[in-house]
Amino acid sequence: MHDNNEPDQVIQPTDADVGWQFHAEGQTTPADEQPSSKLVKAVQWTASEFIAHHKTSGWYLLLGGGAVALAGVVFLITQDKISTAMVVVVAIIFGIFASRKPRELPYSVDNDSLHIGDKIYPYANFRSFSVVQEEGVDSIRFMPLKRFMPILSIYFEPQDEQKIIDVLSQYLPVEERQLDAVDKLMHKIRF
Repeated sequence: MHDNNEPDQVIQPTDADVGWQFHAEGQTTPADEQPSSKLVKAVQWTASEFIAHHKTSGWYLLLGGGAVALAGVVFLITQDKISTAMVVVVAIIFGIFASRKPRELPYSVDNDSLHIGDKIYPYANFRSFSVVQEEGVDSIRFMPLKRFMPILSIYFEPQDEQKIIDVLSQYLPVEERQLDAVDKLMHKIRF
């Protein structure tokens, strides 16, 4: 039974109580000798999920006309109704995605990941990042490590750019990149 008048006894840790951290090289160091990790302050902001382009009814008519023409060519070449129908279905899906309006999402970068809305993207999933200018708006593009994972782009206010880059550059290398051919095509057709 513990007597409230006696001071609490302090127990000193022994060598057996000290934890050990294992490094990739196979070396070990006591846990209390770990290098201190520098914690950075998270940067948070709200931005559009993509750049929206206004599309007139003429844009959709051109899309429909192009789909019908391409479907006709596919049918003449293949004589296959399924392939022809797929061209039309893909054009309809393309039109639906093109009409979608961007949402305003909360973003943040911290010590280990990028947060977009409710989704978390650990830095370990990315090889590098780059700052790319699209139509006068800067964005940050994350290059994925996985082959079939798409490039992830985020947008931000110009006053937040340096704070975001400062955090990201502590965990990922910065690469110089330009828009690729697919991105240039999508901008040209105002998608």
